[in-house]
Amino acid sequence: MNPSLSRPPKAILFDLDNTLCNFIEAKWAACRAVTERLRCGAGEDLFEYFLRPVHGFEDHAHIDDYLRDRGIYAPALAEEAGNLFDSVKIDTITPYPGVRETLEIIYERGIHMAVVTDASRIQAEKRLAKCSLDHFFPVLVTPESSGTRKPDHTPFILALEQLAVTRNDTWLVGDSLRREIAPGNELGLVTIFARYGDWINKEFPGICPDYTLGKFRDLLNLPGLDSRI
Repeated sequence: MNPSLSRPPKAILFDLDNTLCNFIEAKWAACRAVTERLRCGAGEDLFEYFLRPVHGFEDHAHIDDYLRDRGIYAPALAEEAGNLFDSVKIDTITPYPGVRETLEIIYERGIHMAVVTDASRIQAEKRLAKCSLDHFFPVLVTPESSGTRKPDHTPFILALEQLAVTRNDTWLVGDSLRREIAPGNELGLVTIFARYGDWINKEFPGICPDYTLGKFRDLLNLPGLDSRI
């Protein structure tokens, strides 16, 4: 275990989607809303399109392909479906239980916090605002600011620089072993795996976090934070 885990952190870096907020459930709801409006297929069918590596995970091009494959594509229909998708997704997204209360405690203790996400800045800002979490995070690192995506080290290093903290004093919380825990280990951060948000549930035997959370509020039970309660 990383020895830094036993002392309070000066900063914590958080992933956003499926770590702070239940993004995947919001996306399922958006896919269902679109297919119900189209009266064509099921939400599961459209969701599968978003899992393909041909476009970005939130790209409306997946919806366009879905419409084309069913022979119903039209620019106006695609635009309507895309707008509905985005609307339902942001309306449905919520923070996980205990997130606001836990972040409030961390914030009151003077621990700096940042979000490091692969979502676009506009999408990340909308989600943080919808979940009433934006005031906790003076630093938001997205691909627009870092020029790259996780698991590249650059987004995490940029967050450290903007918070003016060192690696030895920083924890990293994320739901992806490959995109957060592995680079966090390589950088020497205390790594905390948000297992509750790992909807893919794929094992990476060579990637070991310092700690695993069954629920978000368990963060306050870690030695470095629990000792200050």
